[in-house]
Amino acid sequence: MADIYKIAEKLNLDNRIIKLMKKEILLPNYIDDLNPVTDYWYPHPPCLIPLFLGHGASYKGIINHFFCDRKLTFVEYFLEHGYISEIARNAEQFITLIVLRMIITKDGLTEEIIDFCKKVGLEKYEEIDQFTLDFGDEPQEFKHLVYFKDNRPFKYVKELEGYNGDFPSSIYILNRSIYLQNASQLEIAPTEQLSKIEDLSPWLKENENKKNLFDTYLSNNKLKEAWLTLNSKGWLLKDVANGLQQLKQKTNDERFSIVADYWLDGWNKSTFLDGEY
Repeated sequence: MADIYKIAEKLNLDNRIIKLMKKEILLPNYIDDLNPVTDYWYPHPPCLIPLFLGHGASYKGIINHFFCDRKLTFVEYFLEHGYISEIARNAEQFITLIVLRMIITKDGLTEEIIDFCKKVGLEKYEEIDQFTLDFGDEPQEFKHLVYFKDNRPFKYVKELEGYNGDFPSSIYILNRSIYLQNASQLEIAPTEQLSKIEDLSPWLKENENKKNLFDTYLSNNKLKEAWLTLNSKGWLLKDVANGLQQLKQKTNDERFSIVADYWLDGWNKSTFLDGEY
């Protein structure tokens, strides 16, 4: 069984994030929602790779889709909401969010924060500090925040024109239809807007039997479609486990195998054997 650090390395995750996960670079105790994922396992789709355990049954992690062309991105997932949101497009942004919270909490740039920034190689901490003086930590002003200005995550934009990534949805709006073809249902918040989309992919439809759909795609060797169906709403976790095992037999991708094994091991050891998502 692969551990989370091996998965992070195989997916070429920025080494600074791995060091934060391993606590080789320590966070201050007032940043208390970036806890080790070894502490607990919550039901989540296998396209979400948890990196940190948060408050209230939540994860911060990355989305990694197999069998289709999607960029790795940082996300947050609250089980209560049942929606994965994009919070950072790269490691620089993810670390900036941490430093922003540190500055707000301490009401300014302290030596401890500067030391942390140096350890993680975040050079423009003074510009982050200036942002807090001008705007606090207001997400709608992230168009002025260093490392975010021209590359904002979908969570922090309200108009599609302000977004240039391939994440399928924010809580407010859908991305362009072309990106929905490589999207899972759990990445889409305004699901009522899907009814306006022509030729909507079957796995994004509310009333579709996902298990039957998965079996059909798999029998036709449509691995992308099977994978995206597996990451949609309406699954019992035991059926997800079976689906992952079947997909493993269809591919020689080592990265897929270690991600699948990691999910399976977490589920097997969890209190959610009869759960769903």
